[in-house]
Amino acid sequence: MNFKIFDCHLHTYGTFLGPDKDLITYLDENDIEKAVLTTINRAAKSRIFNKNPDDIENDGQEKTSINKAMENLRKMLPKTQLDHQDVIDITRETPERFLNFFWFNPNMDKEHEDVSYKILEDHFKKGFCGVKIHSGINLIKLPRDITRLVSFMQDFDKRFPLFIHSTPKTSYFGGVSSKDIASLASNNPELTIIVGHAAFAMEYAIDLGLTLKKYPNIYFETSCSIPYGILSLIKTIGNERIIFGSDAPVTNPISIEIDKITCLPVSNVIKQNILHDNAEKLFSRFNC
Repeated sequence: MNFKIFDCHLHTYGTFLGPDKDLITYLDENDIEKAVLTTINRAAKSRIFNKNPDDIENDGQEKTSINKAMENLRKMLPKTQLDHQDVIDITRETPERFLNFFWFNPNMDKEHEDVSYKILEDHFKKGFCGVKIHSGINLIKLPRDITRLVSFMQDFDKRFPLFIHSTPKTSYFGGVSSKDIASLASNNPELTIIVGHAAFAMEYAIDLGLTLKKYPNIYFETSCSIPYGILSLIKTIGNERIIFGSDAPVTNPISIEIDKITCLPVSNVIKQNILHDNAEKLFSRFNC
């Protein structure tokens, strides 16, 4: 069966795009009809793990890899919001094919905070209709760090969704928990929340499904997920709020992410819902 595909997590650039291929051609080759598009922090590409002269402690010993990675992460965090001109340029000729989301860092210094929200407002006026936050790279705590962001989005247009790049708690990332997201959804019932990488691991998928299934304003995106984790979400929350995403061309080729859905032991109707129809219904409400 040939499935229609709506990719809810696409970037403008990445390793798996290849040096001589444009994004539109890449989408056509993978039969992607529509996509949610945002930019990428190119400075983050592998620099977290780079060595530098500061990696040597006073006693001559190399810093531990975790400490080094976190220091490199903090150094590469942008002082202002990421430039989204690449999103504008790519979507200019076929705007009906894309929904533009702004990758927003709410953890700005006070001196940059007001400017950041002016930049976000300007992009909303240019047709951007959603916001992505990265709980890992931008070291965001939910819901504490996004109170102003959510209020700003709701004041501008209550229909705009918030995409959360969810990161399980680890020894080096604070991440977000299912309870963090539940608190956000409970306090903001009119806010549409998309949880990215919702089946990142089997246990993570089960936790999110069981904790968040009662919140109708939460949707679950599939990129970087394991197939059994996606299947567990189907069993806990049903398939209607599961939407396909690839996180391409950054973390995987699109084809691999599609295969994770088509290989599932579920009906073609459910596969089509996840790959396209659920997203089409969701975003048609936003008129963007």
